Amino acid sequence: MKHQLRVVALAAITTLACAPTAQAVDFTRIGTEDAFRSYIADRTLVDEFGGTRVFAANGGIGGQQDRATVSGGWVWNNGALCHRTRLNGLEVELDCKYLYMRGNIVVMQQKRGRSTEESWTLR
Repeated sequence: MKHQLRVVALAAITTLACAPTAQAVDFTRIGTEDAFRSYIADRTLVDEFGGTRVFAANGGIGGQQDRATVSGGWVWNNGALCHRTRLNGLEVELDCKYLYMRGNIVVMQQKRGRSTEESWTLR
C-alpha cells in the first residue's frame, strides 16, 4: 500500500512539474521593445499591496512601495525588460524579466523566465 501511494504521489508531482505555466496557456508574451512601449510604458502598474511602478518611455522608473520612493532605469535586452530599481535611493533589484499580459494583468517572470513571478494590474 505504501509503495502504491508513493507511485501515485510521484506521478502527481511529475504531472505538475510538466504542466505549462499560466503564461504559456493564458497570457501573451511581450517579447519586443515596441510591444512593451505600446502596452506598458508610461502607464501605472499596481501590485497586490498597492505599490506602484511606472516604466517611463524615456527609460526611467518611478513609483511607490510602502512608504518608499521607487526610482531607477530600464532597457530592453534580448526579449526582456532589464532594470535597476532603488527604494529611497538604495539599490534593491537588478534583473531582466520576461513579461506576459492578459487584459490589464501583467506578469513579470524574474531571471529571464527562470524564477518567481509577480503580478501587476495596469491602470
